[in-house]
Amino acid sequence: MVLVVGVVATLMTTLQLLDANDARDASRLRAEANQAVSALKQRMEGHSALLRGVAGLFAASEDVTTQEFSAYVGRLGLGSRYPGVLGIGYTARVEGEPARDALEARMKRQGVADFHVWPAGSRPVYTSIVYLSPPTGGNAAVIGYDMFTQATRREAMTRAATTGELAMSGPVTLVQESGGLPQRGLLIFLPVTGSDGRGGTGLRGFAYSPLRAGDLLRPVFPTNPERLVDVEVYDGAPRVQNLLFGTAGSAARPARLTATRVVKVAGRPWTLLVRTRPAFEAGSNRSLAYWTAVLGAAVTLALTFAVLMQARAALLAEQARAELREVNAGLEDRVEARTSELRGEMVRREAAESQVRQMQKMEAIGQLTGGIAHDFNNMLAIVVGSLDMAKRRMTGAEDPRIGRYIDNAAEGARRAAVLTGRLLAFARRQRLSPEPLDVNRLMGGLTELLGRSLGEPVDIETALADDLWPVHADAAELENALLNLAVNARDAMPDGGRLTLETANVTAPVGDDPGGPEAGEYVTIRIRDTGVGMEPDVIERAFEPFFTTKEVGRGTGLGLSQVYGFVSQSGGWVTIRSEVGKGSTVAIYLPRWTGAAAEAPPPEPVAGPLPRARDGETVLVVEDEAEVRQLSVETLRELGYAVAEASDADEALRWLSARPAADLLFTDIVMPGMDGLQLAEQARATLPALKVLYTTGYARDASGAERVRGALLPKPFTIEQLARRVRQALDEERAA
Repeated sequence: MVLVVGVVATLMTTLQLLDANDARDASRLRAEANQAVSALKQRMEGHSALLRGVAGLFAASEDVTTQEFSAYVGRLGLGSRYPGVLGIGYTARVEGEPARDALEARMKRQGVADFHVWPAGSRPVYTSIVYLSPPTGGNAAVIGYDMFTQATRREAMTRAATTGELAMSGPVTLVQESGGLPQRGLLIFLPVTGSDGRGGTGLRGFAYSPLRAGDLLRPVFPTNPERLVDVEVYDGAPRVQNLLFGTAGSAARPARLTATRVVKVAGRPWTLLVRTRPAFEAGSNRSLAYWTAVLGAAVTLALTFAVLMQARAALLAEQARAELREVNAGLEDRVEARTSELRGEMVRREAAESQVRQMQKMEAIGQLTGGIAHDFNNMLAIVVGSLDMAKRRMTGAEDPRIGRYIDNAAEGARRAAVLTGRLLAFARRQRLSPEPLDVNRLMGGLTELLGRSLGEPVDIETALADDLWPVHADAAELENALLNLAVNARDAMPDGGRLTLETANVTAPVGDDPGGPEAGEYVTIRIRDTGVGMEPDVIERAFEPFFTTKEVGRGTGLGLSQVYGFVSQSGGWVTIRSEVGKGSTVAIYLPRWTGAAAEAPPPEPVAGPLPRARDGETVLVVEDEAEVRQLSVETLRELGYAVAEASDADEALRWLSARPAADLLFTDIVMPGMDGLQLAEQARATLPALKVLYTTGYARDASGAERVRGALLPKPFTIEQLARRVRQALDEERAA
């Protein structure tokens, strides 16, 4: 239910944020596109006015001289006011060769000595350029050119003559283009009509203007870096060969949003393609929706698996208790049927069988608890890694609440990891660092700590044996176990009392106690209190996870189960003796150590920048959990490693046989089929130089933990832990 509610709420919130932002962005883009259309229309209307003025000049007078036309155009200030306009001109239309010859003679009389209609040839109609001003930039070279001889120009002139309106040509190469960086050329025509000499009105010629598309459109669509959109102008359909101008130039990139507008420019359709730029995306709030989805998913997963873990553990514990009650009922019937002579023997046998059942039950609960903790650690690895990745990728421009939400979620994940650590301790799946220990020395330091922690109402006494044997155990975990027992003893003495700490060398079997340790030499540590004591049914359940007799909120029920798991994993034994009203005694038996002293642990790495790859190092990541594998692969790639990935051992071996170029094998231990330890053995059989780093939520047994000692990264892990452990594994192996 928690998962369904969390997923639905996260999905709905994310979709609403995305829809609202997309609608806002679409509205912004429409405004930009409409503004671009308005700017283009305004520019072309200004140029149309120029041509209408020229047409009016020739319509009013049939005798406009070259000097008069140049003076008229000079007053327009084309160079400063109308960028991209190469000039204003007039082309005369005459029919037949006599009229052509007369035109040439008239132009020569006006001072254009070398005027002639070109290209040469006999045609029924000639439309020769007679005026084009200013006479610079190659304009003088086109005087006399018959534009009707070229198809693109002819189409525009015919359309202008037919409609009587302005007509824009398609893209052409202007005669004026000589040297430099060529641009797409355009020509715009306006027909000029007048007397045809026969008492009627006919087409006399065209007012026209040659245009360079880039220079014409660049002032309309500025290319400043802060612009929100890129604009591309096409003659007709938006194809590469039709492009007239683009603000992005050759650096055009795909855009998230585009808008298309078709504008009629002097009778010819132009297409404006408007694309969003990074500056536009910077004003969008889409990232808020993505962060909402990440945070919602992380919180939902954490809550769901926490509830699932507690429910499964409680169900298993209840089933185990029910089975135990059934077995006890049957044993009681059998005991009543026995004769009185055998009653003592049957009492001892019943105790032994009860102890076996208790061990089996605790082992079953431990296996289930370890499995749950392993699955939860995999989920926590996804949550912790995703939160760490999200925090490192924040740019500082986001809502400050996002960082706080990520920190809160990370703190919740850290607490969940502590909880799974306690469950793994009970399940005997935690990774220990055993070393030879002097228990008396450890007890000396612990007594001082307890004196400050337990308070004055509790008197602490010690009875430490002389010549106490050493043991082989994890010092930190042993101290933690003794602290747990001391705190429980204090809670059992609310009005004060006496707490006694004892050590002794013992050789088992001790008496005929079926609940004691197996035969062998042990160091025993006893914690005795004068508290309220425990009922037998409480003693029976004392080591079960989540079982507690304290008030709600005053304990997790994992203290004694953690002690039980640690001692069992260390090869020892733990017992409880208690009597209501008189107190309790908890005895820990740890095997005597006869081996050599342990080496000093390696120094912890100094905090600093994340270590990165060197010399193109390659890492093969093997993980059956897709999300954990994805996070590991992305992190290592960002650190500069070449990364390959596999979902199981068989896929990894196939990759290594095809490309034996990996420097490090980073593999999960617990996987379907072949596990990580077997994978490493097979890989190193063919690639002896291959380095190996393991990761797991727990190891299946103690021997597995020993085999990966010094090369293990427990789950969940942060990006920094992964980076430093991979670098350390590569460097340690290289040094070796």
